[in-house]
Amino acid sequence: MAKLPTTEQFWQFCLECYPTIQQPLLQLQDDWGANVNLLLLLLYAEQQHWYWSAAEIARLHQAVLPANQQYTLPIRQLRRQLSEQPTIKAALLQAELAAEQLEQQALLAACPKPKPKESLLQPQLLEQYLSLNGIGVVTNTSNLVQQLRQTIHSISNG
Repeated sequence: MAKLPTTEQFWQFCLECYPTIQQPLLQLQDDWGANVNLLLLLLYAEQQHWYWSAAEIARLHQAVLPANQQYTLPIRQLRRQLSEQPTIKAALLQAELAAEQLEQQALLAACPKPKPKESLLQPQLLEQYLSLNGIGVVTNTSNLVQQLRQTIHSISNG
C-alpha cells in the first residue's frame, strides 16, 4: 500500500535533490509561476509511480497558496532586494526556508491518498500541474520537466 512521506522524509528528499535540480525548478517558478514545493511533491509522487487526478492536483495547489502568498513570496522578494546586505539576506534565507517547510506541511496535510499509476496513458503529474496553472507544456517547460525527471531518476538509481 502506498504511503505518504512524513514531513521530515519529504524535507530530506527535497534537501537531497534540490541542489541538482535548482535551476529548472527556479526557472519554472520565476518564469512561469510554478510552486517549487508542489513540483517537488509531484516529482516524488512520480518517482513512486503514483497518480493523482487534475482535480486533486488543483486542490494541492490551493492548499499551498496561503502559506506561499502570506509568507514565502514576501520574504523571497525582500531577500532578493537586499543584495548589498549579506547578513540580513542570510537571515531572510533562513526565514524563507522555514516558510517553505510550512508550505510542505500544508501540501502533505492536503495530499490525497496515493494511487498507483495503472496505465502509461494516464497523464504525467507535472504536465497536469503546469496545465492547471495556465502554463501548458511548451518547448521551454517541456525541456525543464525532462531535465527534472532525468535528474530525479539518476538520484534515485544512484
